[in-house]
Amino acid sequence: MSDLRMVAKGVVWFEDPEPIHRLMRSQCSAMRSAYQAIHKHGLKGNDVKVHIKQNYMDDLNQRYISDAVSRAKSIRQKGAIFGGKKAWDDLRSGRLSKDDWVALRNDQLYSRGDLSKSGNPNLRIVGQELWVNDPSGRGSWIRGQLFVPEKFEVNLDCYDVRLTSRSDGRFDVLVTWEAEIPQIEVVPGAIGIDINPSGCAVVEVDGEGNLMSHTFLSQQRMQFASKAKRRSDVELMAVEIVRRAEESHKSVVVEDLKFRDKKGSKKFNRMRHNFLFAKITEAVERRAIGRGIPVVRINPAFTSDLGVLKYQRMYSMNDHCSAALVIARRGLGITEKQTFDVFRESKPKGKGFRLNLEGRGRSLELSPKAWGWLRNKFLRPRNPSSQDRDPSLLGVLHPRDAGGSSGKRPKSRCEPRGEPVTNNWSVTSVAFATADS
Repeated sequence: MSDLRMVAKGVVWFEDPEPIHRLMRSQCSAMRSAYQAIHKHGLKGNDVKVHIKQNYMDDLNQRYISDAVSRAKSIRQKGAIFGGKKAWDDLRSGRLSKDDWVALRNDQLYSRGDLSKSGNPNLRIVGQELWVNDPSGRGSWIRGQLFVPEKFEVNLDCYDVRLTSRSDGRFDVLVTWEAEIPQIEVVPGAIGIDINPSGCAVVEVDGEGNLMSHTFLSQQRMQFASKAKRRSDVELMAVEIVRRAEESHKSVVVEDLKFRDKKGSKKFNRMRHNFLFAKITEAVERRAIGRGIPVVRINPAFTSDLGVLKYQRMYSMNDHCSAALVIARRGLGITEKQTFDVFRESKPKGKGFRLNLEGRGRSLELSPKAWGWLRNKFLRPRNPSSQDRDPSLLGVLHPRDAGGSSGKRPKSRCEPRGEPVTNNWSVTSVAFATADS
């Protein structure tokens, strides 16, 4: 079992909303005062709460004050603008009135849940009503008509409630609570996902890392459509990916990818701006966790390169599906075995050298530093010591030596291709045709 934070949205109407607005103004003011006490005066721990009680106990009870302090402590950055930076710019430029600005700064009322206080001490759901504790009178409650869609099954044992004002006089209600999600019984294997600007490659492998199926879910609208349409396509794609994982009872493996803030060509910048990697990953993780499916994040380094060199021609896949195969195998903890050759070639005009990797009819170039990282972190040598060799596999030679068709033979050994790299990753020794090669 695992805990998942659930969210329900609703609407509440009060016959007289003024007491609610008064509580909002008081708690928001207390939160700003607590923020100043922390970041300006350097108060810590319980000293912040003691400082706030001196000025706000007439309007709020201790629990409202504690919630205001907890909200202030959650704001890490200095120089926060309460009400929003855009609204502040509109106020300075005259597009927003002072009264509207004040209303934006004082439009929330928050109360944390408590298991020992009937679920929530200050904002309590009772049937079809929301009861708001009024500190002005002991045991006094302000009751409002609450509507929450039936699809939300709120856990009334302990829940947080946040009220925000609306222009029509009603209030939006946000209810959050912890829910236990049963984990499905997974079988050996994984579903690997390679996310691209135009879609997702989805590959299923068994417990040994062998390919079982592969497909590419293409959504061209994700690059050029409006925000709402792209969001819809992302959710549909997440539904399909999680459905496959749920039917196969296998975990989902995604890349832990982060884009550096580097400038490139106009075409690359446009592609990166429209690349919804984070949104797709978040949608898949959210839906998978909600279904009790484990999600594994892996290091994304060289997944595309290894997929092209090892699996693209072997299984007649595109480069995205071959990368997804490497991702799925890496999620199972499988380290790839080298089945390609590495040649050292001099750069033009005597500017050092580069490494050329050849395997299964494909090739790519890497710097010596990148090759060292790939070799040490993600590869196993293909010629281990004789003690570790399986006698039943000693007759299986590298395709180049055996004259096979799965490797690409150079046109001539006499051509100036450069010297092969000679170490444990030598190009002239036995290759093992195991399930994870």
